[in-house]
Amino acid sequence: MIRLDGSLTIDDVVAVAREGEAVELAPAAADEMAASREVVEDIVDSEDRHVYGVNTGLGDLQNVSISRDALVEMQRNVVASHAATVGDPADTEVVRATMLARANALATGRSGVRPIVVERLCEMLNARVHPRMPLSGSSDDLAAVAHVALVLAGGGEAEYDGETVDGEMALASAGLDPLTLQPKEGLSLISGTPVMTGLAALAVADARRLVRAADAVGALTFALIGEAPETFTERVSDVRPHDGHAATARNVRAMLPVNPEETPRMTQDPLSLRVIPQVHGTAREHVEFATDTVETELASATGNPLVFPDGEVYSCGTFNGQPVASAADTAAATISKLGSISESRTRNLLEGDDDVAAFLAGDPGLETGLMIAHYTSAGLVAETRSDGISDRSITVSAGQEDIHSMGTVAARDLRATVERARQVLAIELLCAVRFHQLAVDADCDDAVRGSPLEHLLDGLHERVDVPLSDAALSDVIEETAAFIADGGVEETLGGTKVELD
Repeated sequence: MIRLDGSLTIDDVVAVAREGEAVELAPAAADEMAASREVVEDIVDSEDRHVYGVNTGLGDLQNVSISRDALVEMQRNVVASHAATVGDPADTEVVRATMLARANALATGRSGVRPIVVERLCEMLNARVHPRMPLSGSSDDLAAVAHVALVLAGGGEAEYDGETVDGEMALASAGLDPLTLQPKEGLSLISGTPVMTGLAALAVADARRLVRAADAVGALTFALIGEAPETFTERVSDVRPHDGHAATARNVRAMLPVNPEETPRMTQDPLSLRVIPQVHGTAREHVEFATDTVETELASATGNPLVFPDGEVYSCGTFNGQPVASAADTAAATISKLGSISESRTRNLLEGDDDVAAFLAGDPGLETGLMIAHYTSAGLVAETRSDGISDRSITVSAGQEDIHSMGTVAARDLRATVERARQVLAIELLCAVRFHQLAVDADCDDAVRGSPLEHLLDGLHERVDVPLSDAALSDVIEETAAFIADGGVEETLGGTKVELD
């Protein structure tokens, strides 16, 4: 059980979004929320205090006063009119991550909503009532997360027990009643960064695992075709002390069957082997930066205006997702490079050597080996290359809202980039497995025998039927990518002394 009190981690998001961990509102957070709610109710009762979104219009309509008897209707209208995204609905895990992120932000007690709003979001999560939430067309998060608020209030559509039904029916099937949103509550539900933050949290969790797996796969490729392991020595890392470089070099050293300090230094390997610490290490550092940014956002009060228990209300821009957007962009750029270096190592593996045929074909000419898998890798790398998203902006609301983070778009791009890079890495791993088997069949010395990398090969063979002759590869690539995504690399190395940083 995870108690929402305004603090939340990426691991918490994964537990709730993917593993179905139950959630509830912490009592202390409920008290804090009730205190800020009293401030909103005092504003509603006041005849001369006008506060944005409580008793005024929104955006460029901020100067329009709303009569007291129309405030509930206004909140209903706000939610309905903002539910405007299009396209395919978000995956269930993204919807759950969004609901959790918004519930936790509201639990900070700085949005002026009643505790029952968060309690109902928790009940929906626990009952697996998942609003249908299209993602296309969300510059920040208003238009997407409004679909969640719509179901909370008994509208929209939701997935429940495997079927898509109207929101009211989904709630009723789960034994829940729709909420009548009170003044400011509709705005508070949609003003924030929950979609981009939930998306980014899941993507960063996957990216962290991908970087660790890349170190292992890169080490395997190096063990098979590399000749100059001194690039991984501690001495080299020490004179250019980037933390990511050092961590990757340390990981690779722990897996190689040779001691880099004790090998002859007579040649230089291709850059895709020699700069593994630099490229992988940079990705690691940027993913860690994204981790810190996303976890800060998860534990933040986001929205406008903010309501404090002492009666102060602040118009602000904490709904703007620039921190998440920029972190997602930089992480995506370095993950894309991780895919590029993996594709280059794949090309080197496919060249073969004196004992292993080109393209890793068992019978060259009659068979094409893994030639076309490299084409797939190249195409995936082309798809991952991005110019960044977060520097783009379009003015809306008659010029009142004249800058946007595009954070949801950036987070979606990061998630897609991680997925494609994982598939590229899976192709490298398959090529390394095929190279190893052909070398062993040719009576060459086993380059990984007795090393942790032998466990990696064994672990993959247990999960994936790797063909050693021409065969359809699509499913094999996907299964290998799933092996990486599910933590198979770390799991197989868990039986060794290697603990990937």
